[in-house]
Parts: sequence; structure tokens; C-alpha cells
Amino acid sequence: MLKFANSEEEKTFEKVFQVLPDLIKNKCGGYDELYGYKMNPEDKDENTKKFYDEVTAKALIYKLCKATNFNYQETVDRFVEIMKWRSKFNPLSAAFLESHNKELKDVGILTSYPTEESNKKVVTWNLYGQLVKKKHLFKDADKFIRYRIGLMERGLRLLNFTDDTNCFMTQVHDYKGVSVLRMDSDIKKCTKQVIAIFQQYYPELLFAKFFINVPTLLSWVYDLVRAFVDKETMKKFVVLNDGSKLGTYLSSCPKDPYGGKDVNNSLQGENVADVRPTEYALFLLESQNNIDIE
Repeated sequence: MLKFANSEEEKTFEKVFQVLPDLIKNKCGGYDELYGYKMNPEDKDENTKKFYDEVTAKALIYKLCKATNFNYQETVDRFVEIMKWRSKFNPLSAAFLESHNKELKDVGILTSYPTEESNKKVVTWNLYGQLVKKKHLFKDADKFIRYRIGLMERGLRLLNFTDDTNCFMTQVHDYKGVSVLRMDSDIKKCTKQVIAIFQQYYPELLFAKFFINVPTLLSWVYDLVRAFVDKETMKKFVVLNDGSKLGTYLSSCPKDPYGGKDVNNSLQGENVADVRPTEYALFLLESQNNIDIE
């Protein structure tokens, strides 16, 4: 799982991993949860130290190191920034505790395909054609962003960070029914903020991003993307004007309308609705809210 190009990369990784307890204690205010997993191996609390899994913790730090090209200081700074953001934003609550507008259930879909296609098992679908019909949902940007981050966190829960064939997520952005020239300003504002959050706080998690059923004029989307996304991430983008060609890349997706091999289910029928938090995330949520989460 942990593959280093040279000894210097491995040394940087080990150095970062060794300072985690100190960073968590002195820089992160004691917050030690990343994507639902405990990151502090030196926790003395009997109620929480049992949740620590070194293999997963190392896999997550490895991703951070890759995202910074194994630059020690950048990795440390990025880790602290992410942990501070998670402590303040509480994405676990957005994913597993909060109730979001029911109208959004047709907008974001999670699928997990039992396929041998490397790194393509978990897919987050963003159906923008449904979004433009519900512009009122974007008047409160914070509420939409919490919904979208919650969807991202639930998708991460379907990954296995210790399996290099299933530790990345694929995203599909379907623009069927969207007229880019008439894209609402509130939607643009939310899109900009979501892109910035993903780029900054969810590094090295994307396998590929497909833009399908794309209108001829999509310049504003790429203007937003270029402002926040690095060159390596841009290389993972695929634009398809014809959405039925998506099955060429994701063969297990529905045949109608994406051209995949699944002739029995619609996208909504494949939606993974019941996603459970990790044991540590569940413990944190119940501790924060003093409730039992079913």
C-alpha cells in the first residue's frame, strides 16, 4: 500500500507520522479524527484508544504526503489545517447526524460497484440537471455546503484506505438539462466554495472526475476549477458531451442513460442510502450530542 519512490520519501513519511501526537496536542487542540478514523496513537483514554488503527492512520498520512510531494513542512501544515477545519466544521455531523432538505435526495447519489476495475468502485454522482430546477436551495449557501460535504463524507466511508484498489473516489457531474449561460449566481457561488473545500481539505482522494452531458459553453466551470485545483488534479478530469459514453469508463453503471452494463437498475436504484459511520465517528457523534445514534 505504501509505495515510496526513494528513501527520502519514506523518511519524510516516517518523520511526519512520528510527530502526529505532538501536532494533535499542541496544534490541533487535541482533535484527532480524520475521515472518521483516529489519528493519535498515544491516547491514554481507555474509552477512545481502542479505536486507533495504525494501518489506516498510516494510509491517510501517506495520502497527505503524496499530495505535498513529500514535503515535510507542507505536509505538517496541511494536516494541522485539515484537522482544525474538521474540528470547526464537524463534517461527521453533516454526514450522519444532520437532516438536509429532502429535495436534495435526487441531486447526490452514491454508488459502490462490486467490480474489479481498479479504483472505480465508489462513485459520487452530482445531477446538476436536478439542481437547476431547485435554485431556492442555494439561497442559503451554508446549508447546501453542509449537505454536499456530508455526501462526500458518506462516500469516503465506502472506501477502504488500506486497499490501493479502493482508496480513491470517482465523481460524475451530469449536466443534462443545464444551460450554462443561465446558471444561477447562487449556484455558481456554492460551486466555487465546494471546489475550494474539496481541494484544500480532501487531498489525494480523487481517482477521476467525469463531466458528462456538457453544454457547449462550459467556460465558467473551468474558470472556477482552475482557480482552486492543481495541475495533477486537472489531469484526472474527463469531459463527455454524450453521457451515454460514460459506460466506456465505468462499465458497471446503468445502461440507461449512461451506456453501462447494468440493464436492471436505474441510478437511483443503485444508490447506497444506508451508510454507517466508523466506530470512532459514531463514538464522537454520540459524545458530542449525548444521544444514541441508531
